[in-house]
Amino acid sequence: MRRAALFPIAIALALASCNTRAPAPAASGSQTGSPSVRPSATATKKPTHVVSARQALYVFQSSIWLYDVKTNKARQLTQGGTVSMPKWIDANHFSFVQSGNTLRIVDLKSSTTTDVFTAPGGIQAYGWSPDGGTVAYIETDSSSYPHLRYRSISDGATQSVATLARAPGRGVSQFDDVRIQYTSGGAYVLVVYTPADGDSSVPPDQSQFQVRGADGSLAFSVAMSREPTMGLFSRDGKTVYFMDSGGVRAWTASTGSTRTLRKTNWFDPWQSPDGSKVAFDSGDFSTTVRVRVLDLRALTVVTVSKPGRARPVFAGPHSLWAQVVTPCPGACDGRVFGAVFLIGAAFEASLSPLVGRFSDRRGRMLPVRIGLASTIPLLLLLAFRPEYAPPPQWLNRENAIQIALDRLGPEEAQEMVRAVAHGKPRW
Repeated sequence: MRRAALFPIAIALALASCNTRAPAPAASGSQTGSPSVRPSATATKKPTHVVSARQALYVFQSSIWLYDVKTNKARQLTQGGTVSMPKWIDANHFSFVQSGNTLRIVDLKSSTTTDVFTAPGGIQAYGWSPDGGTVAYIETDSSSYPHLRYRSISDGATQSVATLARAPGRGVSQFDDVRIQYTSGGAYVLVVYTPADGDSSVPPDQSQFQVRGADGSLAFSVAMSREPTMGLFSRDGKTVYFMDSGGVRAWTASTGSTRTLRKTNWFDPWQSPDGSKVAFDSGDFSTTVRVRVLDLRALTVVTVSKPGRARPVFAGPHSLWAQVVTPCPGACDGRVFGAVFLIGAAFEASLSPLVGRFSDRRGRMLPVRIGLASTIPLLLLLAFRPEYAPPPQWLNRENAIQIALDRLGPEEAQEMVRAVAHGKPRW
């Protein structure tokens, strides 16, 4: 049981703070970068200005919408074509991928859209450098090999950084994660691409989980046999948090050491604005999924939601947004997508030890509640002979899976006939 909007729905936040500088670009699947709030050198009686969500971008029915927290209204920003992965560049610009292979930038003030570049093999994930001068992205070739590349925005120069392990078509797992994230200073790039397949024989520079320098050099990777996934940089860019077969772990850039934080699983992690906590869910392949918060100092975990809440997003120091996971109608075992509701400003969690509660916030959100109410799952099955090569744009879609079917051998054919005919005839 799972929400239907795993693929078509994405969300990015614009964070407001007392600093007038525009927020840094968001990394794939991660929190939108925001300027840090420096504490005052002298005591003051004025209330502290905290980082809080101001706007949210989300995708619904092949269009990007902008939700304004203050006015509680949403408006449609794009029309036509397939869009995905909206990310803030600054307070007035955001980027997104059109038709699976073209990166575009929207100017909200002038209402204009500019094409940045087109990747023939499709853009599977991307992330902006803090200065907006470079975009790191993954493009897949016709043999299903993902390639990590850096592209300069000023002159279009492209650097081929690495070729990851082959990513053949397969089913969807709750352990899957696709993410590219720069550190706040731009020195490192986190690359997570779990569709890549392999075991301990895969060399470190082809791992599905690795950290690269801004120059493309390999700084850190995790062996594929440990099944690394769900990673993110700390706010200061000094630590990478991730999950593997050993639990939730942390890699420190300065020392190169890795340590285990908790013997537990986390999914969809999102760090708090001050960097002291990480919100995550327990796995959204179940309607009993809950949102939890890990305190990075005390290394304690607190459950802050009732069942059926997933994909948490810190919208402020003490508030979380989340998605509601609802069961699909009828019997649905395994990886079947059910209905989903994406609700903006739906949850407000007080993370103080005295309260620690999780409550719904009510209000009129017609475009978000009704527009994202539910989707109808559709399975399209296409069969073709091995010599036929489907167009790359078919296979580069994140919800498309290619499975090679080999011919049955004599023993397999006989076993299938026996199972269908209940042992008759015999030979």
